[in-house]
Amino acid sequence: MNKAVEGEVMEREVNMTVADAGALEAVIGSEIDKQISTAKRFPRSVTKFHAEAIGLVSLNVAVADECIYALPRFDREAGENKTIEGPSARFAEIVLYSWGNCRAGARVVSEEGEFVTAQGFHWDLEKNTAIGYEVKRRIVNKHGRRFSTDMIGVTANAACSIALRNAILKGIPQALWVPVYDTARQTIMGG
Repeated sequence: MNKAVEGEVMEREVNMTVADAGALEAVIGSEIDKQISTAKRFPRSVTKFHAEAIGLVSLNVAVADECIYALPRFDREAGENKTIEGPSARFAEIVLYSWGNCRAGARVVSEEGEFVTAQGFHWDLEKNTAIGYEVKRRIVNKHGRRFSTDMIGVTANAACSIALRNAILKGIPQALWVPVYDTARQTIMGG
């Protein structure tokens, strides 16, 4: 056995092998099976979900404010400015966390021509239901010039966030999260 001398660089050859696709698939399948069996052993409680989610969205005004998005838009038909409002990605994160026994994620599935496409998914391990949702975002400006690489990355991240939010909010029944959303709105208004 060689002892290292202070300041000496020790080199050693390490043999590494890449797991084949079948082995990787078996590992992932085993992980998912374990998550499903855990979800069946520890089923969620809708009452606990509501209590936890409402507690989180009403923690303070700053948290409640992040649970709602508001975008100004010009309505050409009405000839006036309007605000589009709805549950945000932060709200979906709170709902997902409180709901439990599920998996969710998002990824870019294509970047072609003028658009980047992101796909979000939500898989309820307890009920064995899955939702996928795709979102497209333009990656060209109003003159048809393609965004910079950094701006395409920002746009792709935004598309992933929106796709993930949409998948989560479609995967968890709306009847269950609307009261939580209403609590966030009331918290913002000082209720």
